[in-house]
Amino acid sequence: MIMQNSQKIDGVWTAIATPFHNDGAIDYAAWERLLTLQKEAEIKGLVVSGSTGEGPTLTVTEKLSLVKRARAFLGKDLRIMGGISSSDTAHSMELAQLYEEAGADSLLVVTPPYNKPNLAGLKLHFSSIGAKVSIPICLYHVPGRTAHKLDAALLGELCKLGSVQMVKEASGDLALFAEAVLNSDASYLSGDDTTYLGSLVYGGKGVISVISNLFPKEWVAITNAYWKGDTRQMQVLHRILSPLNKHLYCESNPIPLKGALELLGFCGGYLRAPLAPLSVANRSLLKKMLTKVQQELASLNG
Repeated sequence: MIMQNSQKIDGVWTAIATPFHNDGAIDYAAWERLLTLQKEAEIKGLVVSGSTGEGPTLTVTEKLSLVKRARAFLGKDLRIMGGISSSDTAHSMELAQLYEEAGADSLLVVTPPYNKPNLAGLKLHFSSIGAKVSIPICLYHVPGRTAHKLDAALLGELCKLGSVQMVKEASGDLALFAEAVLNSDASYLSGDDTTYLGSLVYGGKGVISVISNLFPKEWVAITNAYWKGDTRQMQVLHRILSPLNKHLYCESNPIPLKGALELLGFCGGYLRAPLAPLSVANRSLLKKMLTKVQQELASLNG
C-alpha cells in the first residue's frame, strides 16, 4: 500500500498503562481518567497496547477497543500509536490493518522477539506490515525484552524501508543512539526515560515515556525547557523527577507503574498474569518517593 500518512513524531508520547478491574476486565472509566490527564498535559501522543500497556496479554478485540475509545474520547487532539509485539508476521499484518481501521495514526512494531530474524527477515517483516497499511511504522528496538540487539548500521538499513519513519530506541545505550541517528533520516525517540535528556543532545526528537503516565505535565515542561534553552528549568524539574525512574524499574515494567497509579488514585494496581503485584517492600519505597516528588513539585509551584 502506498504510504499516505507520512509523519515525523517528536515531543513526549506516553506509553500508556491499561487499567483493569480486580476480575481482569479493562476498567474503561479509569482509562478515561488516564486519557484526561494526558490530554490536559498536552502531550503529543499515546502508545496503546505496548509493553507498558500489557499488550501481550490483551486480546485483539481489547486492543482495538482501546484505540477506538481513545480516538472517540480524544478526537484528533492526540495522535495514537498501536503496539504490535507479535513474532508472527502474518498476525502482525492483520493487526496493523485492524489498528488503522480503528483510528490509529501509526504503529509501534517491535523487532520480532524470540525468533531473532536476520536482516533479510527483519526487512521482510517490516515491509510486509507496511504494505498492508497507509500509516507509518515506528520500529521498536528493545533488546532487553527481545534479546535481539541491532547495531546502528542494521537500524539504518531498516529505516530505508518507506514504511519505517520512526524508531523507538530503548537499549539505554546512548553511544548506539548517537550513531543510529547519524545513520538515517528517521525520527529517533528515546524509549528510556533515564537517558532521555542525553538522547536529545545526540539528535533525538522526543520520548515514548513511562513516567509521563504519572507526571505528564512536568515531563512536557522538561522537554519544552530543553528546546527553549532554559537549562535551569529543565534541571530543576529533572532533579525532582529523575529519582523516581529507579523505583519505576525496581521490578519489570509496568508492575511498579501500576502500583504508582494505584497509590496516586488513578486506577487499581491490578495486572494480568504472568505479572504479579509489586512486592510490599518495593511498594513502601515507591510510596515514599512519590510523596517526596509531590512535595517538591508543590513547593516549586507554590
